[in-house]
Amino acid sequence: MPEGPEIRIMSYFIIQNTKDKIFTKIYHVEKGNIPHEQSVNSEFTISSDFNGKELIFSIHEKDSSFNYSVFLGMSGNWKWVDTKYWNSTKYIRLRCDSACGKSLLLYGSYMGPKFRIGGFTGVKRGPDLVKDFDNFKSNIEKNLHKKTFDTPICEALLDQKYFNGVGNYVRSTILYYMDINPFQSAREAIKNNPQLLEMCRDVIIKSYNLNGAELQDWKNPFDTDHVKFKEWVFYQKGQSIKDSTGRTFWYNEKWKNFNIYKQCN
Repeated sequence: MPEGPEIRIMSYFIIQNTKDKIFTKIYHVEKGNIPHEQSVNSEFTISSDFNGKELIFSIHEKDSSFNYSVFLGMSGNWKWVDTKYWNSTKYIRLRCDSACGKSLLLYGSYMGPKFRIGGFTGVKRGPDLVKDFDNFKSNIEKNLHKKTFDTPICEALLDQKYFNGVGNYVRSTILYYMDINPFQSAREAIKNNPQLLEMCRDVIIKSYNLNGAELQDWKNPFDTDHVKFKEWVFYQKGQSIKDSTGRTFWYNEKWKNFNIYKQCN
């Protein structure tokens, strides 16, 4: 699943391709690649932003604007293609046609993307830990007494109410480079390791600068080299376990005697 660095990469991809472009139509595409044109009052432009694991996709008409909140799921991604060939891409969810004969496509198959105009209801996300680090840090410090921080730090790091943008490979990499016991309580880990919150931010920035991950169901839309990323990231290395949420977690084998979960086969 794309994590904070990959969401940021996709937002940049959208900006790079759509800046200074005028768009004329937008479609929500349903099963069978059947497009349903959505009502817009005028030609429009597009912008994009990110909030942790959430991508913000914005439509700007002459007198109004509205946002799509996009959750990429396991396989969601974007393409910039010739409009006449849009139907050659499978599993399209959203399509925007420009006046210059190009289209922006949101697509994805297995557990693919979801979007909602105006945002998802009931979804609680903390401050983006790269763009809004001070509020990210404050949000954790003032809530450190809550039950989330009773859980092992390796699990708490996936709670998007506090660690917005951290996912599976990011958490493993954070804890590896912090060299702390991943099975201690989150509260203890944060109190005893003052640099942990800074490391959360720094690992996401480092990953972004190294072009992000190439995940099983997601590929970077830019033509990039991932050699340095693979050398640096702590993913599918060391020992592996399934945490109480069922997610596989990789950790330094020096902590195996502290493991509170069943070992993976």
